[in-house]
Amino acid sequence: MSKVGVRVIGLVAVAAIIVVVVVLVSRPSSKEMRFALVPKSVGHPYWEGVREGMQEAADRLRVKAEFHGHPKALIEEQIKIIQDFITQGYEGIGISPNDPTAVKEIIKRAMDKGIAVVTFDSDSPDSERLMYIGTDNREAGRVGGREMIRILGAKPKAEASEELLVQIVGGSPSAWNLNERIAGFKEAVAGHNIKLCDVLYNDEKPETSLEVAQNSITANANLRGFFCSNAFGGPGAAQATEGAIERGKVRRGQIHVVAFDTTEDILNYVEKGVIDCTLAQQTRNMGKLSVEKLLEFAKQYKEQGKFTRPPKGKDIIDTGVSVVRAADVKQYRTKAPQPQKAPETQKASETRIAPGTQRASGAN
Repeated sequence: MSKVGVRVIGLVAVAAIIVVVVVLVSRPSSKEMRFALVPKSVGHPYWEGVREGMQEAADRLRVKAEFHGHPKALIEEQIKIIQDFITQGYEGIGISPNDPTAVKEIIKRAMDKGIAVVTFDSDSPDSERLMYIGTDNREAGRVGGREMIRILGAKPKAEASEELLVQIVGGSPSAWNLNERIAGFKEAVAGHNIKLCDVLYNDEKPETSLEVAQNSITANANLRGFFCSNAFGGPGAAQATEGAIERGKVRRGQIHVVAFDTTEDILNYVEKGVIDCTLAQQTRNMGKLSVEKLLEFAKQYKEQGKFTRPPKGKDIIDTGVSVVRAADVKQYRTKAPQPQKAPETQKASETRIAPGTQRASGAN
């Protein structure tokens, strides 16, 4: 081969190397980063907004993101799922804790390995998580309480001649976010002629929600209202109230319902007037902001070898809550959840449930 030929081959090889280097250098550093959001459970439409927000952010930021939960709101199963993502070396994990205390150890384990952890929807405020993204649940409960006062026409105790009996319905007794809502509701109605029954829990199950509402109506002939702190409570209270009216057990208009979330069944009951109002959460923002913040923290760790923790008060992003009444329903209608793509066709984001299980209800 001539010297000219050797020189040409050499120049081509050098150019090829330069092209490869340029491609590698210009490739976004976040492209191969992997993040996961672990909800309390999967299967209920409430979580679809979070998943869609996560997917939108993942596609835009060119990262891989998974939405992975167990069909039932079981803390033991949730911890197993989180551990799986730790073992796989994901760069960041978002968690909606079923129990704020029980997740503290697994959060520390992830953070010690350089895996960013944020909470969304429900917090674990005493853990080492970097940030909470979601509803200010105490304030949301207060909003619900103020709505109940307005709906029932409640008065300060000193000015009232009767007590208005109200049933609070919770999900799991250990759910931090629901307990915050209940506490906020109690704060708002304190000092008024609203008497609260002992809290009943629906265990994040629609059938249990109906059962506890029916039991409360049966036990309290003068029941005037339900405050439902999760997405299961409203439909259960509405069904029980409708049934009691049909059987002549209560008067139409006697029982009023303040619900949480804007799933289609709840919006239908609001539109019919069986549920007086519901409190809308910004679920898509929870998913979107969780991915965005996890990416920020992951890049920070990659560059510095440590996380810079936001100062107290700056470690919470309140995504807000709105009151939805019958006149507002149309603007809150959402499309039905779309079928999930098969894992092999998913690129930027995935949704999984625990192996060997089927989809079931679970919400917040």
